[in-house]
Amino acid sequence: MHSSLILCLSMASLVAISISRPTATEDRIRNMARTTISRIKKIKDKHFQMSPEIDFGPDIDTPIDGLTSIFVHLSYLQMRLRVPPALHLQQVQVDLETLLSTLEGLAISRGCPLPNPETPAHKDETAFPVTSNYLHLLELQRYLEKLYLNMDKLKWCKDAAETFIF
Repeated sequence: MHSSLILCLSMASLVAISISRPTATEDRIRNMARTTISRIKKIKDKHFQMSPEIDFGPDIDTPIDGLTSIFVHLSYLQMRLRVPPALHLQQVQVDLETLLSTLEGLAISRGCPLPNPETPAHKDETAFPVTSNYLHLLELQRYLEKLYLNMDKLKWCKDAAETFIF
């Protein structure tokens, strides 16, 4: 009885420590987000000289809920940035691919459901590719900034005792 109590307390301590401390993967995701944000800012300054008088409409506020929702939204943005391909966006696309791969691995290890791959966007959806690329870069930058700031508040999908699905 005494040894099982010690074992239970030890397990509870390990779970509490692992929940409160960021993992190497979480730190890697933060670093990738920060690096990609920096690249996006440089690309916007160099390749997109948008007039401050242009109104692009309200900001899109996509919530940072958990691994599944993050994976879905970043996959959508990745797909949007590929149509039409722009040479100056290649490094951001590579960064995003690496981030998605890391998120996918973390999601699978946590038992999170992952969606089926999306179909590519149609050409008629990109009638204004420069503006479209700018808007998607801006959305990606804002989303990654929010992800960077809220990594510690994420809900995970599955734990040994309970399941969180979003």
